Formats: sequence, structure tokens, C-alpha cells
Amino acid sequence: MNNQFKGTLMALTGASLWGILGIFIRNLNAFGLNGMDIAFFRCLLSGIGFMLFNAVTNPDVLKVKFKGLLICFMYGIISYNVGFVSYGFAVERIPVSVATVLMFLCPVWTALLGRIFFKEKLGIKNGTSIIVCLIGAIMVSNVLSVGKVKLDLIGIICALLNGFGVSLQVMIPRFFSKTLKKDTMLVYGFFGAAFVMALFTNFDAVSAGWSSPDRMSFIMNIVFVSWLCTTFANVSMVKSTNYLNTTVSSILSAIEVVVGALVGLLLYKESMSLVQSLGAVIVVLGAIGPNIIPRKSQKGNT
Repeated sequence: MNNQFKGTLMALTGASLWGILGIFIRNLNAFGLNGMDIAFFRCLLSGIGFMLFNAVTNPDVLKVKFKGLLICFMYGIISYNVGFVSYGFAVERIPVSVATVLMFLCPVWTALLGRIFFKEKLGIKNGTSIIVCLIGAIMVSNVLSVGKVKLDLIGIICALLNGFGVSLQVMIPRFFSKTLKKDTMLVYGFFGAAFVMALFTNFDAVSAGWSSPDRMSFIMNIVFVSWLCTTFANVSMVKSTNYLNTTVSSILSAIEVVVGALVGLLLYKESMSLVQSLGAVIVVLGAIGPNIIPRKSQKGNT
């Protein structure tokens, strides 16, 4: 398995798990938990799970000086809090279709930050992929059919912040790549974010869910939303940047839009028009196509 394929597979896995996140969030909403409550558990349990994993497989990851610990905490507070919290506010205030497209501007933010801080050139291939995926995302989310729905400014800002927060999750570790391991930043970043979110979490609602007759379902949804769709998904996406350009990893995250649409179609019996189906195909081709087509050799290009 070559590095490009390995990185592509990791990015697609992370994005796909993000795509099914809505299943477990809806289930937890039914127990009375809101976006902030769920975000707290996503960060806290992800930090615990990833810490235990590294304690067994790579204990050196957990060794960090106080200054490094502060950097990791700030990484989590900035990137995860911005991404997770803004997601909940966005979908509460504006149509999900509009929010989805605005959130997908993550590759644009990543490309822009990469250009500013690391002097990276976008390139024709990546630029084309972003445009193609954005067109497909617009079609999948059916944003053009929102009609006369009044868009809330705060909702729009939150949707944009979500995409920016996701881009920060893969971009910030690059600034400290020479002094801090990515896994170290992930572990303590989750704890930093959880600490701040705890200040705004409704623990009465959490207690009610825990005490409900369907306690096992409550626990399983917490586990899935935290360890499967957050720990495994975010780690896969961040570590894909070991093998891929950060912009490419962000482009591949477009698959989240397709998976989310398929979840709505198959699980919740939501309708999917011909235009939306075509958009899903376009997203897949735009995201995966350029990254699985072998590059021509230099000799072949001359």
C-alpha cells in the first residue's frame, strides 16, 4: 500500500464517519441533550480513549512539558470548540442544506491558510477538485431550493466557522511538527476542549438520560458519537496529512456530504432527487478521482 493510497483511505474513513454522526446526534437529542452537551462528551471521551490507546501502544506520546501541554490545550480549545459548537448553532438557525455547503468551505480555508503560512501553491488539480466538489455539494444539499427562507446572519457565520474549525484541526499541528507529535496534540487537545465545554454543559439533562429506562441506548450513542465518529474519525483525518497535502485531505472530506445524504435516504427515508444523486456522483469524482489516478512520470510529461 503506497503512501498516497494510505492517506486517501484514512481521509475517506474519517469523512465517512463524520457523515454518519447525525444518526447518533439525533438519538441523543431525543434524550434531551443539546449540541453543547454532546460536544462535551465527544471531546472528553475521545481524550480518555485516545490516551488509554497510546498508553498501551506508544507511551512516549503522553510525555509533554508544561509549555507543550498549554499549546495542546489551546489547540483543542480553538479548533474543536470552534468546529463542534458552531455546528450545533448553524443547523439550529439556517437550513441544513445551506449550512452543509458553507461548512464544506473547509478546503478553501485550508488552501488559503496553507498559502499564507506555508507558501503552498494550490495547483490546477487541487483547485479544480475544490470547484468540482463545491458544485457537487451544492447539488447534494439542494441549497438552490431553499426559496424565500430567511437566512440568519449568526447561523451563516457559525456554518463558516465550522469549516474554519475543521481546517484548523489539520493545520495547527503543522506549526508545531518539530516540537510536538500530532498524537500528543490530539490527546491533550481533546481534554482542553472538554474543559471549556464543561462550563456550558447541562448536566441535569445528562443525568436524566443516564437515569432513563433506555439507559443502554443512551450509553451506546454516547460511545459511538465519541469514540467512533470523533476519536477514530478525527485521528484518521489528522494523520492522513502524514501522507497527503493538507488541502488534499480537506478535499477528500467532501465525502461527508455524500454519506450524510445517503444516511438520510436509506435510514430516514428522505427523498433524493435526480439532481442530488448526480451531485453525489460529482463529489465522489471530484474528491477521489484526482487522488487515485497515478501521476505521470516526468519522462512521460516531457
